[in-house]
Amino acid sequence: MSYTEELSFTHPHVQRLRRLVGRHSSRSEEGSFVVEGVKTLTEALDAGAVVLAVFVGADFDHPVVSRCAGTGVVVHHLAPGVIERVADTVSPQPVMAVVEIPVVSLEDLRTPLRDGGFVLVCVEIRDPGNAGTVIRSAEASGAVGVVFTDDSVEVTNPKTVRASAGALFHVPVVSQVSIVELADAFETWGVKAWATEARSATSTPLHDADLTGPTALVMGNEAHGFSPEQRSLFAHGLSIDMVGRTESLNLSMAATLVCF
Repeated sequence: MSYTEELSFTHPHVQRLRRLVGRHSSRSEEGSFVVEGVKTLTEALDAGAVVLAVFVGADFDHPVVSRCAGTGVVVHHLAPGVIERVADTVSPQPVMAVVEIPVVSLEDLRTPLRDGGFVLVCVEIRDPGNAGTVIRSAEASGAVGVVFTDDSVEVTNPKTVRASAGALFHVPVVSQVSIVELADAFETWGVKAWATEARSATSTPLHDADLTGPTALVMGNEAHGFSPEQRSLFAHGLSIDMVGRTESLNLSMAATLVCF
């Protein structure tokens, strides 16, 4: 079914879309979030995500919109200038969609981990761009999951979704997990957890580390890394050898290196 009328900015459907873009509380309450652009929407469909509604800008036409309409998704056409007021980017994509948030628990990672896979863990990651890039690198490198501890950025933040470039739909992402719960689960499951550290004399250089078998690669906060209490939860340290004077690498770059 497709709406032929052009919805104005004040239309209830548009205002709902605006709330989902701008408010974490609305995304949490509704269990849905917004994706922008043809590529991300296509990735969502290819992954079997539940697309609840599609919004297209004036005069925009693309096969992905027809694909959505063909599966029964309601397509809303927006009046000129509306999508520019709703999106949180300067030059917004001409198509946006409301997608159901996938529900993934830590327990869902137990079997693939015990089969020898690895997960990337982010502890108190605050930057949404970093979070999305980390998800993208983890999926590309074959991680069986990505975990964000509590106090990390919300995974469905629009900037995180954009930075993930659709990878969010192709790798299980667990969020809001206590770091203590996480460390206990890894110990119980026989997962070797490596806490990444910058220039640490007590850590194992990346090229010397045995990363075979069930493995967790744990990244600390962008600004201060791990607190002493957090670091004490993981027996193994992992560092990237650097020959220059730079103190540390950007979080997403470091995550990419250790993942691959």
